[in-house]
Amino acid sequence: MSTHPTTPQPVPHSALRRLVARHPVAAFLVMVYAVNIAVELPPVLTRPDILPFALRPDALLGHIFGSAVPAFLVIAAMHGRAGVRDLTRRCLRWRVRPQWYLFALLGVPIGALLCASAIFGLAGLHALVAQWPLLVTVVVPQLLLFIVFSNGPEEIGWMGFLQARLQERHGPLKASLIVTLPFALYHLPGLMVDGGFGLAQLPLALGELGILAILQLFGRVVMMWLYNTTNHSVLLVGMFHSAFDVTTQPEFGAFIPAPAGTGTLIASGVVAVAAVLIVVFTRGRLAYKPNHVSQIADAPLARGET
Repeated sequence: MSTHPTTPQPVPHSALRRLVARHPVAAFLVMVYAVNIAVELPPVLTRPDILPFALRPDALLGHIFGSAVPAFLVIAAMHGRAGVRDLTRRCLRWRVRPQWYLFALLGVPIGALLCASAIFGLAGLHALVAQWPLLVTVVVPQLLLFIVFSNGPEEIGWMGFLQARLQERHGPLKASLIVTLPFALYHLPGLMVDGGFGLAQLPLALGELGILAILQLFGRVVMMWLYNTTNHSVLLVGMFHSAFDVTTQPEFGAFIPAPAGTGTLIASGVVAVAAVLIVVFTRGRLAYKPNHVSQIADAPLARGET
């Protein structure tokens, strides 16, 4: 568990570093959006036939250089090496109780399978029994790839830096709500490429993004709770996010006998129900303990900081 800082934070020297330290959230978002727009421009980076499982290079580059790297850069500008060490420890925090690994990795997939079976019958479970080698040869490798190169790095920025920081200022529920809008906009460039939208179709893309944002809000609530209950483990949050995304992929869809896209709706429904239950049973606190905060999230805000 991280402790409160006991020594003065390093004073930024360069004008740019002072600017970033004074406006860390704004600096983070500017870098995030700039990188994620840039990686969508070269057509080669949007091709789904370069990486395994139809992953596109733009998505991986956007998560790593457009989420994780900006978080470390902002933390370094604000708190120097001590801040980078703190964020690194939270990203690698693996010593948590086994039940949290089960929840993070299996909660959504099992919930989706059970819901699909209740709606469409037992064909999905029969397919799972008959095609179980797919779990070893396809689903698990895809999950590991997402944890290391996709959703894991993504949550370094969005949970490890932004949402954790906002939680200390606004509380867990409000922080989840505040992060939802910029998090949704973060997906807009990729959404426009996926849908073949041009600038003329931007209103249509924003409409789809609004629906996505509602679904993402439930996910941000569940991940905020998981982050708090695992003593600020960004690693477990990344695992949960990765497990959700794997559940919505066509490969896992082999076990959900329903039209394409149904798996995403079912998985989102599972997360939504979990979010509501967590809010009710924790009375909106989401396992948040103000006296047990991370060094970085608890650092005093600079004057004029946004």
